[in-house]
Amino acid sequence: MILRDPEDGIRLLIPQPSHALLSGQMMAAWGAPGFARPDPAPEVILAAGQHDIAWLSWETAPTLDPETGLPHAFTALGAAVHAPMWARGVELARAAWGLWPALLISLHGTRIYTQYMDPESLPPKDEAAIDRNAAKEDELQADWIAKLGATAEQVERNSALVAVTDALSLALCFADPDKAGEAPMEDGSTRKMKLVRQAQSRWSLDPWPFRESTLTLRCEAIRLPASTRWTDEEAMRRDLREAAWSKLAETLVPA
Repeated sequence: MILRDPEDGIRLLIPQPSHALLSGQMMAAWGAPGFARPDPAPEVILAAGQHDIAWLSWETAPTLDPETGLPHAFTALGAAVHAPMWARGVELARAAWGLWPALLISLHGTRIYTQYMDPESLPPKDEAAIDRNAAKEDELQADWIAKLGATAEQVERNSALVAVTDALSLALCFADPDKAGEAPMEDGSTRKMKLVRQAQSRWSLDPWPFRESTLTLRCEAIRLPASTRWTDEEAMRRDLREAAWSKLAETLVPA
């Protein structure tokens, strides 16, 4: 779950799969001249929109962080918790949609555990969970790439596209432009994305990777008074089930 810092006395809680929905919308709009494009497009768009399928079960029964009195932010949970969930998410993707979406979701997990984390700096249980995940996922990835007949360049390009749309979505959900990531270009280079907040729900983006001149992204989020806190996990889960949801709409425009 993503916990956005309060604004105007309201805190937004954005479930991981809801954040991923924004990634899928971006991927569907991606493809300005000069930018790498998803190929095969339907499967890559699906993978971007479902890259956090691993969190579905957790989001139905989130755990309470006693230090904050709020649901655990996804960044506060260790790999010992989410690596097994990620492996299960890959299995679900394979059973539901086939090799390309499952491969890209698996590769996104590998990216998280190798580029966004340093396993050797983590507690032993988290490092061990990452090692177990890698042993399984590396074998699956090699098998699926061979069965798909995909080139290394094609796999890397599609994986990088899932990564940048994930990063941009996280930047919007956290309202933190520093998280915007890097975009793969058609010539094999990358470009750092510069995101600037112009108003509460309006952002400029440079360079501009989308085919249309503006893009409005939409998902739903839980709205809570900023002062909300819990001490009982079951009470928190009940209250979240009954909480008010609202539309989150963020508009991107060229710089």
